[in-house]
Amino acid sequence: MLGMSEFDTLGDTYERSAVELPFREHVEHHSVRQAVGDVTGLTVLDMGCGSGIYTRRLATWGARHVTGIDVSEGMLATGHERERAQQAGVTYLRRDATRPGPAGDPLLDGTCDVVVSVYALCYAVTEQELTGFLTTARRALKPGGRLVAMTLNPDYGRGVRYYAGYGFSLTQHEEGEGAPVTLAATLPGGLPMSVTARWWSHRAYEKAASAAGFARSSWAVPTVSETGASQYGSAYWTAYLNAPQAVILNATVG
Repeated sequence: MLGMSEFDTLGDTYERSAVELPFREHVEHHSVRQAVGDVTGLTVLDMGCGSGIYTRRLATWGARHVTGIDVSEGMLATGHERERAQQAGVTYLRRDATRPGPAGDPLLDGTCDVVVSVYALCYAVTEQELTGFLTTARRALKPGGRLVAMTLNPDYGRGVRYYAGYGFSLTQHEEGEGAPVTLAATLPGGLPMSVTARWWSHRAYEKAASAAGFARSSWAVPTVSETGASQYGSAYWTAYLNAPQAVILNATVG
């Protein structure tokens, strides 16, 4: 059963953060674009699409068709609003990707060349939900398909002030698999944003990917775009790159 999400009221704020926080534009967006590669003519699933930022971007990157799925009605409403204002030809479906049904999903299963997921896996509350996310991705992929998932870095920089220079903080009071990690940010103009993810080890992600049926998995660290390096200077990014708050899980279907 689909329930309420902490993101239901964050659609517009999340959209703003994607362009107003430099690390999101010059590290996150750049790194996801590099990891996804050429999607020209491909069918892509944006799993945990939120307000559709990457759903729309994937369409502009040349994908033949993009479907975004999310559990949050509020986020999907923002996505539909953006699609009405400037049509990208994408489709949105409400799905709880942490709970793939035993009968499968005839609209999604085996239809995609690539599954992209940006900050979704780290919102799995239990190992079962984490495996559920990855099972949804695995089922959606065609033979030879691949998953590109940006998620919370298990080795992120500790200390509430570590990322202060980048406009946000990470706070974790507990240790261990599934421990809550709260990201708090203040956007230009004083607009606050706060969400709580979960800490999972590299091993937990890899174990879940294997249980979901992925043949291989590997990790990639984010990089800074040339524009970001030029605009802010290389020294600005040093602390972030020493301990980025996100990493990218790549997994492939045998």
